[in-house]
Amino acid sequence: MSSTRSKVLQRAAIVVLAAIGAALPQIVTAQSDALVGKWILVPERSKYSGPERYKSMTLTFSKGGSSMTQNIEGVDGKGNAIKGTVEVVDDNKSRPVTGIPDYDSAKWQKLNDNQALFMYERRKATVAIGTRTLGNGGKSLTLSERPVDNKGKQGNPSTLFFIKEGVDLASLAPPPGAAPAPQPVVAPPPPPVQVTPDEEMGDTALAAGNDDEAIRLFTQAINAPMKTPRLYYDYVSRGVAYLKKNQTNEAMADFDEALKLKPEDLDARFRRAGIYVQQKQYEKAIEDYTAYLDNDKDGMDGNRAMALRLRGFSYNTLQQDVKAGADYMAACMINPMLDVCS
Repeated sequence: MSSTRSKVLQRAAIVVLAAIGAALPQIVTAQSDALVGKWILVPERSKYSGPERYKSMTLTFSKGGSSMTQNIEGVDGKGNAIKGTVEVVDDNKSRPVTGIPDYDSAKWQKLNDNQALFMYERRKATVAIGTRTLGNGGKSLTLSERPVDNKGKQGNPSTLFFIKEGVDLASLAPPPGAAPAPQPVVAPPPPPVQVTPDEEMGDTALAAGNDDEAIRLFTQAINAPMKTPRLYYDYVSRGVAYLKKNQTNEAMADFDEALKLKPEDLDARFRRAGIYVQQKQYEKAIEDYTAYLDNDKDGMDGNRAMALRLRGFSYNTLQQDVKAGADYMAACMINPMLDVCS
């Protein structure tokens, strides 16, 4: 990758959005239909880099022809009423924003069926960029936003989490690190999966950096006549031990076996994609990273930012600059410390 192309891909968000707009059909798609309705802010699931920005907020999306209208009502962190309207069309063209003092126009661009980029403007200058993501099968909506100063530098992110009207918050997956939802008394949780002695000792050896011993123990667990419920995880764990010893062929074989047993496993998919990148098999890396991102239904997995960054690198190497730029931007929304976020 030449330094010139690298710099081009890391420019301000307006360049990325403009390029995407030229490459993708400018139509309202399936995501728009899923957005229609009322969305209610969940403050305890929202995150801010500073003081609380909103005490309450409701977004109402209505569709008319080829465009949508987003009505905003709520109360900000200082107790002031908020009421505004945004025209939403995924065509990368500035559309009017009324009633919101910080913005006077906005641009939207669809990335896929569940995610879109947006840019807020004031007096034709970009003041914020972000992503809009549908999750939980269309039951939740996440707005991740970063301010942009007059020099084009991005600030710290804020995340607003909404649920669709009528959805029970307790029915959704808890955020990372949160306590799991309590089980009904009539249906107690099942007992934990039994771990064999070889698996338990293998986990301990791997955590301690004793990779040879971990490989030996996980091999015994894998070859045991009675297969355990966590067999796919034994393959993943042994694959990690092989990777630490730079035995990539053996690691790849183990991740292959793990994905045969559990195709939706995020860890095995992410690690196998990384090997493909090392081997310069970029098409296969893109395929695996895409499967990983699709299976990360709620967008909460800890490796998501790096998966986007490395898929972007793979696109970049294949000279698919528009897709690379979109991935870099999405990665930076999650982790601004990545090398492509400067």
